[in-house]
Amino acid sequence: MKGLLFLARLALICNVLFLVCLVIQRTQDFITIPEIKSMVIILGWFLAPFINLGANVWYLVKRIGKHAVNLPVWLAVTNLLFLLLQFFVHFILA
Repeated sequence: MKGLLFLARLALICNVLFLVCLVIQRTQDFITIPEIKSMVIILGWFLAPFINLGANVWYLVKRIGKHAVNLPVWLAVTNLLFLLLQFFVHFILA
């Protein structure tokens, strides 16, 4: 169960970086250090949808299988909302 909690927390961090990527895309680039900007773009734009999808699918499988899930509800809902936003941005707005 600790693996799901770790993945959900990692997904939340990547989702925040996804928001940073959206802000950078829609406004001016405010990250001046190229290494940090590269890390933000890779984690936020490219990896966030996959990590988030994995965390949500794992959570769904645990809930359907009637297993005990020690994951805060706010974290699961937040990751689900970010996943919907990511699908919208990547597939609808692209």
